[in-house]
Amino acid sequence: MTNQKDVDYSKTVGEKLRSIRLSKGVTIKDISSQTKLTSSFISQFERGITKSSIASMQKIAQVLDIPIASLFENGNSQGFESKNVSIVRKKNRSQLSFPKPAFTNDYLLTNLDGKLQVIYSTIEPGGKSGEPYSHDSEEECIIVLSGEMKITIEEETFHLFEGDTIKFSSRLSHSWQNPGAEPLEALWVMTPPSF
Repeated sequence: MTNQKDVDYSKTVGEKLRSIRLSKGVTIKDISSQTKLTSSFISQFERGITKSSIASMQKIAQVLDIPIASLFENGNSQGFESKNVSIVRKKNRSQLSFPKPAFTNDYLLTNLDGKLQVIYSTIEPGGKSGEPYSHDSEEECIIVLSGEMKITIEEETFHLFEGDTIKFSSRLSHSWQNPGAEPLEALWVMTPPSF
């Protein structure tokens, strides 16, 4: 794993990925061959010329053996932390945003050394994860706070509405979207942290 103290938090996500990739001695060609993403796409993403789907970023992060959340931490997201208690104030949340269609992930618990990760997402109509992806958490739970979600896990598709909860292994291939006309708000809980 990359030492979080070595990450320059002023860099863009692509720049952070490039810095981590170089520090690990991994080439763009290595990532391309393992993810099936083109070398030109990876290069353009690292330089901020193009955007990436969550699925593509997750694939790159897996090759680099880093949790995707490490790319969005701002270095001071914990408002209070002791041996037994962590508090993240709303104003200090690490955040991942995508512009079209807009969706935002707020990392409510971002301590990657812990056993639990909690993410609050707001996803505009039409927002989606992209192609199916998986990650190394044992379990993932999604609670739909408002709106609706269509989620496909392996070959099964489920339609969730406000108040619905789903739990599954994050290691299974999955993808999601907001098929509704209203924003989707959801709470994602993963253990251990891997996203």
